Amino acid sequence: MRLNELLAATKALCRTGWMIRGVPGGEAESVAEHSFEAAVLAYMLAQRLLREGAKVSPERAATMAIFHDMGETVMGDLVKWTGKRVDKEKVEREAYKQVEVGEELFQEYLQRDSIEAKVSKLADVLSTHLQAIRYSRLGYKMDDIVNSTDKELEGILSDRDLAVLRGVVLDLKGGEDS
Repeated sequence: MRLNELLAATKALCRTGWMIRGVPGGEAESVAEHSFEAAVLAYMLAQRLLREGAKVSPERAATMAIFHDMGETVMGDLVKWTGKRVDKEKVEREAYKQVEVGEELFQEYLQRDSIEAKVSKLADVLSTHLQAIRYSRLGYKMDDIVNSTDKELEGILSDRDLAVLRGVVLDLKGGEDS
């Protein structure tokens, strides 16, 4: 896939979960919008860890967040129902071969062996959580996503490398209006 096509696809591909819940295509968050928000969150969260003395690269965490969903430009944004019935990781790995960019970042993201990968995953889930809250405030029914991402955030924050971020995440969830 050529770079220009890849970039256009990330901007055009709406996240399927929002549309299933009634958000019109024109209002639904794109993969590019989600990845950008996740990258900004990853950078900010990693900066906080750095200030707390962790050995972490905010730039790598942010870059990983930018690329974490790039495979969706080839395979589409699979809904959870599909993801539970196919080997999603295998499909994503094949998609990254087509994309020809970010494959090593995606592998690191999946393995969660580095603190940057853990931060990137936290940022990914937090971005989805915050967007679900935004859509809820517009009248769309997002309780299932808000609840499932809230539980997932709790699990991620139970990792001792990330536990110090609990207060920051709670502030972001509570201060979502800003």
